[in-house]
Amino acid sequence: MYRKPLILVLLAAFAAPLAAAETTPPVPGAAAAAAVGPAPVTIAEDPAFPTPAILKPRVAFWKKVFADWSEHNSVLHDKDNVSKVFRVLDFRADAAVLAPNALAAKKKREETAARIEVDATLRSLQAKLDSGERINPDQLPLDEAKIYAAYHGDNDPKRFAKAADGLRYQRGLRERTNTALEVSGRYLPEMERIFSSYGLPTRLTRLPLVESSFNVEAYSKAAAAGLWQFIPSSARIYMRLDNIVDDRRDPWTSTDAAARHLRDDFNALGSWPLALTAYNHGRGGVAKGLRTVGGSSLTDLIERYDAKSFGFASSNFYAEFLAASEIERDYRNHFGDVQREPALHFDTVLIRDYVTYDTLRKLAGADEEEFRRLNPAYRPPVVDGKLRVPAGHTIRVPAGSGQRFDQAYASLAPNLRYSAQAVTTGIHVVKRGESLARIARRYRVSTRELLAANDMANGNKLKAGARLQVPIRDGSPAVEDLLVASAPTSDARPVRVKAATALADHRTHRVRSGQTLGAIAMRYSTSIKKIREINGFGESEVLRAGATIKVPRS
Repeated sequence: MYRKPLILVLLAAFAAPLAAAETTPPVPGAAAAAAVGPAPVTIAEDPAFPTPAILKPRVAFWKKVFADWSEHNSVLHDKDNVSKVFRVLDFRADAAVLAPNALAAKKKREETAARIEVDATLRSLQAKLDSGERINPDQLPLDEAKIYAAYHGDNDPKRFAKAADGLRYQRGLRERTNTALEVSGRYLPEMERIFSSYGLPTRLTRLPLVESSFNVEAYSKAAAAGLWQFIPSSARIYMRLDNIVDDRRDPWTSTDAAARHLRDDFNALGSWPLALTAYNHGRGGVAKGLRTVGGSSLTDLIERYDAKSFGFASSNFYAEFLAASEIERDYRNHFGDVQREPALHFDTVLIRDYVTYDTLRKLAGADEEEFRRLNPAYRPPVVDGKLRVPAGHTIRVPAGSGQRFDQAYASLAPNLRYSAQAVTTGIHVVKRGESLARIARRYRVSTRELLAANDMANGNKLKAGARLQVPIRDGSPAVEDLLVASAPTSDARPVRVKAATALADHRTHRVRSGQTLGAIAMRYSTSIKKIREINGFGESEVLRAGATIKVPRS
């Protein structure tokens, strides 16, 4: 009886993706959904957002990340060829019974063991290639034969060594994507209106699925914040970011900024694949890459640009966007009947004076949570009453209450209106080697103001660890380690206010779904380290929605 060669059998079973039948855990309810759910939506390729051949395997991989693999799946793959998935570790059952620290420890142990095994297999295959002997797949151990078959057609003589050097774990995002689809209903109608007003494709409004999972409090290690994950340098070009306002936190203002940012990227680079890549890698970085390789497309960059700065995240960013936006258009097939949250509706009103945040909230007739949701850009010193909402600002109030607000505002007592911002101070801890002039430049104040605020004759004896009071006013830059600690003045005259010393050492915060320590630290103008210390958290502590934690005061 004729028998197919082992290489053909393995190719059919494991090539796309590698060992998929064995390693991909089933999604709960997937079988039932496949039997009775809606048929997949056929999505014609959009000429504005093409999928080059080199990206098709990447898009398929990221669709699994967003829709199939759980946050408790660890996917071991070849970072340069993501269709090569070696293992999918499944910790969903463990997550249901183990404490966070124990779960993290188990994940680390099993991920390390799997990486060692796959690395050894890849390097064994590479050694066989390097020896020059002809490899017979029928004589290989089964684990080596599977991987050898998966790389059939790849003639790079160092392909297995490169795969070993490029082993990478990716966590699934199914749960986050499901939540993002629900939450996105709050914002998408207005986001689409804003993008349409600039003549931009509304498909671009799905980029937050990649950037933040529509979590308005998302905050990254690179100090990117909000739905659109603006870093400070880009934010200051397109919106306001200082110690009064962080517009990155405002879903609507940041959407307007993102539309202008993407429009500028497109105008500079000429295509949406390049413009979206620039959103992650930087407009200048993409232009430099194209000049370096003498190319004009994203395919040219991916195939020929080998700069360290253009790494996994940048080269995969456009593929992630395609995958996420395709899943969103066909979400019922992946997630069933997602209950989208209703759009947030509001009225906008103009503030003509400097007024405290809480006064405005009361005039709006809103509770703290609703007012904060509608006006999330104001930084903690404003929300806490240490600084005022500036004159000329437009704020949002509950839908239907705009006229009532205007009437109440017109009757506001004179002693609740101010002609200027409150004068308050923050505390800067002096670092080794810092001079008074350098600190003054950082906070955009004069050395004379710093000397006066701290009763100093000169800055010649400035010591590391000293705590300097820094005046804060409209236009002061947002610096995360500046601890705002004093109360506002009662009038508009510029008088110095000393730091408060009688406050309790902490406040409490109830954790919301999706919040990170970084986001909480930024909200309260403190640090992740201080939050960990006051709560006794370890490095791998996982926040749980609904938990109440302590947050240190300045």
